[in-house]
Amino acid sequence: MTSASAFEILRRTQQLPVVEKELVFGKRSTNAAAARSTAGAAWGKSSRKWVAASSSSSAREFGDAMPRELRILVAASFDVFIRTQQDTQMGAFGVARASREYREALKTCIFTLEDRLETHKDADVNAEEEGEFLDLLKVSLAIWHLCELLFLRGGVRGADRTLAYDLALWLQEHYCSTLLDKTESESERLKKQQKPEVDAAFWHTIQALVMTGDGSSAWSLLATHSTYKSLFSREAMSLTGASTKSTFQAVQKLLLTMPGRAAGSDMNMEQDGATEWKNWNDACQYLLNTDGYIKSNAGFTALLEVMAAKEESMKSHASTWYELMMARLFLDEPKTVAHRFEFLMANCFRVYHNESEKMDNFECIILAIMQYDIQNAIQDIIALGFSWMAAHLADLLQKNNVILADELLPEGDCTLRERFLLEYAMEIGASSSMWQFVVRYYEHCPKFGVLAIRSALAREPLPTDNKTERLLAYCQGKKILAQSQKQITIQRAQECKTKKAYASALQWMLRGGHLDDMDALCDDILKECNDANSLTALHEAVQFMDGQPEFSRSQKLAWLVKYREFQLVLDDLESLRQQLKTDESLSNTEKQGAIENKLRFVSLEAAKRLDWLFSSTEAPKRLCFELLQQAERLLKESPTVFGSRHLYTLMAFLQQLDRSFNREQFYESGSNKQLKERIESLISRNLAEAMLQEASASGCAVVDPPRHQTTAALIAQQQYLIADASFTPMEE
Repeated sequence: MTSASAFEILRRTQQLPVVEKELVFGKRSTNAAAARSTAGAAWGKSSRKWVAASSSSSAREFGDAMPRELRILVAASFDVFIRTQQDTQMGAFGVARASREYREALKTCIFTLEDRLETHKDADVNAEEEGEFLDLLKVSLAIWHLCELLFLRGGVRGADRTLAYDLALWLQEHYCSTLLDKTESESERLKKQQKPEVDAAFWHTIQALVMTGDGSSAWSLLATHSTYKSLFSREAMSLTGASTKSTFQAVQKLLLTMPGRAAGSDMNMEQDGATEWKNWNDACQYLLNTDGYIKSNAGFTALLEVMAAKEESMKSHASTWYELMMARLFLDEPKTVAHRFEFLMANCFRVYHNESEKMDNFECIILAIMQYDIQNAIQDIIALGFSWMAAHLADLLQKNNVILADELLPEGDCTLRERFLLEYAMEIGASSSMWQFVVRYYEHCPKFGVLAIRSALAREPLPTDNKTERLLAYCQGKKILAQSQKQITIQRAQECKTKKAYASALQWMLRGGHLDDMDALCDDILKECNDANSLTALHEAVQFMDGQPEFSRSQKLAWLVKYREFQLVLDDLESLRQQLKTDESLSNTEKQGAIENKLRFVSLEAAKRLDWLFSSTEAPKRLCFELLQQAERLLKESPTVFGSRHLYTLMAFLQQLDRSFNREQFYESGSNKQLKERIESLISRNLAEAMLQEASASGCAVVDPPRHQTTAALIAQQQYLIADASFTPMEE
């Protein structure tokens, strides 16, 4: 049994199984692909081959495509199921209403599928295969309807009194619909004739209408008999004519008052159905045995024998077991006692089948239901792959106290209800975009529900940020899904990283607190910049961090943000230098002085940011040469832009470089060694100059405080922009 094997894998491996050979499509699955998939397995269409999940199958990918009709059915069933779980005081009427809603959802699915097949829009769809699946859905509808009649309407007043007629109508709807259509069309054809009674199909059609319980339609056709019409055209008639007319009127009365007719719903509910049937049957017997016109007319005789429930007459007219059973339910004594309908079905079946022929699987299920053996019926239903029906039907049967679905199964350590819900959820969960329904079903599985939810969330594809947000919203506030929440964020981050959407990847890593993965991503971003010889990836990756200080940053990410700021300062510095060269050619002294002041200030800011980068332990080795080059360039500025503290930091960085494990790799290039020596030489000059400036500034503050304060105020009032961000005032 396919579903059982899926459950066994779940119990053994503690995670959901996967489909061995599954049609996998993209997000936009076509109807043709949906028709070829195994997404209808929950309704008996084909079967899935379940295997335990391995490391190679753990990747998130889209499942097979479920047809639109089945998706609508899943959604409608889910809505009914959730409402029934929320109603803790559901009575018999509530259960009956929920059953009708399930049945209407299935019926709507059948009608929609029929319409699609009739239009032939999908040229690639196998019409024969879809037709077989449509038959399976119709069988499911018939079985559900029968269970509703026998088990899910308990407590409804008068239900047992009309049960036999309801079963007859059930046969009429699910087995004899084609026969009814044929009989009605034949009746309309005969009504158009002048003398329909001469047609060989006249009496046969009337008898067929009577056997379907439609006495009014039978009389409507019988009233077209030429003899009956001629009697009304005469003003005076003989005794024979009057007797014939009274015979027609007597038959009319019997046909219009047939037990179980549609108009019978207006009768008093307290009326005894058995008494009503006995009076009607006695009248038929009396008319058959005493009326001379009926005895002399073979058509009338055969009709009255059918109405009187003569077994041989009904057998000779019916051609199938369900046609005979329907006639006996309408015309024979009402079967209001339990455990009699199965004998009626078995007897009718034997009329048209020999002893060696056995009932098919669906007929066996129907027979078991009529025996009120619902436990075996449900087991047969799930064995045929009807997990949708088993899950929802068992839930309603338990609520109506028909079965005990809360007892633990010895082989599964869970209840029967939970097992059916698991099997149905696993079937639909293997299709794409069904996770929202699946996890809600798993919530009602106390034993394996948490394991199944975690496994389902871990395998759900995350193609967009919107879907990722929906998964995280489901996990929000659930402590048992905290780890799943972290897995979702890192998986989405990895997908963004694969697409080189580094900003989104960093954002998801920050939300999930994946600091180690964030450090690795920072290295990848720097490598991307180095390979492309461009800082575009860096700017796109960390630009969003400017306005979101609430995210906890790792040290490497903080270094990356500062490094970007340093690059922006260098860009502004280069822009000012170019502008200064342009203004020198114009000999505009005043404007040139303003630019020189700005250039000085930006250089000081660059030195401060470079000091921060050197002082951090997260400085990447791959950028060591580039940072030292920028340091050399700033060290050549005169007067110096470094403070003594900044220069000591640079000296400490060079000493640390000499003590590092990869110093040999750094010094393999002769240019690196020469660069270090030049910087050490420049540090000596800049350090002496910086110390003199600091001492002079300190002395000025003592001798002439007002002048120093004025200068500081003027500097503080000047605002300079670096890439749309205001500079911080220079350190004193």
